[in-house]
Order: sequence, then C-alpha cells, then structure tokens
Amino acid sequence: METISFGEENREENKGGNNSAPKAPRNRKLIWAGIILAVLILSVIGWQYWQYIHSTYYQQMKAAETLEKLYADDTMGGKTPEETLALFLEAVKKEDFDLASQYAIYSAREDVKKWLIDIKENGQMEEFIRVYSQIVKEKGTGTDVAFNVYENNKVVDSIGMNKNSKGIWKIIF
Repeated sequence: METISFGEENREENKGGNNSAPKAPRNRKLIWAGIILAVLILSVIGWQYWQYIHSTYYQQMKAAETLEKLYADDTMGGKTPEETLALFLEAVKKEDFDLASQYAIYSAREDVKKWLIDIKENGQMEEFIRVYSQIVKEKGTGTDVAFNVYENNKVVDSIGMNKNSKGIWKIIF
C-alpha cells in the first residue's frame, strides 16, 4: 500500500528552486511604489489646478463669461434703437431710474442710475428730458448706432447703442 502525503512534495519543490515565495515582498514593494507615484502625480495635478483657478487669468475669464451671459440674457430694451430710447426717456419721465438704467448695457447700469439721480437732485430733470427728447440718429450699421444730443446747434452729448444677441438694443453711455 502506498502512502500519500499531502504537502511534503510541495515543500520539496519549493526548496528546489521555485522562487514564488520571495516574489511576494517584491510585488508589494512595487504596488506601494506605484501607489506613492500615483499620489504624487495626482498631488501635482491638483496643485496646478488649484493655482490655475486662483490665477488672475482664470478670474478674468470667469468674469468675462459671466458678463457675456448677462448681456446675452438681457431682454430689457426695444427691437429698434429708437424704441429703446423712447422706453428709456419714458422711465426717466416717471423718475423710475431703476427701470431706466435697465435699458443700458449691464456694466453701465449703476453709473446711469447715479447719473440720473444726480440730475434730479440738481433740479435739471426737466432740462434733461427736453434736450434728450430731441436726440438725433447720426450713423450706424448692423449692430452699432450712434446718436447725438444737440443744444443750440451744438453737440452736447453722444449716445451709442448696441444690439445684443437676442436682437435687443442697449444704450452705451
């Protein structure tokens, strides 16, 4: 009868030159080295991204995108330059300076509102309405138009207008 022993032959083979046991620590070292390398690479990428989003260039690009979106989404104004000016003057006559400033391009709204408040506080509102009601379209093509304000046959002010992507005309002061 033959005796079968389990495991003894395997021990004999391992002693004879099979190097499977020493490979395990080496594989672990390679795995850890790979993990450390991956962490370092991700750290560098993360640091570069952080620097980029905090850069002046990135901040300016985000501000420009925001303004472009605000300009594109702006629906306050008329389908023609003359209509926008009429709406603006109507709001000024009602002393609704918030509404009147909405007919200007986004970046000028606060300045327009302050300008109109100053005119009112200085008692010049009637004169402003009289003079600006006589505004004359001078030139313009496509999406840009210029108007002049005359008093005694002299140009006292100029107003530019621009058509946005939705076809709405906005006042540029």
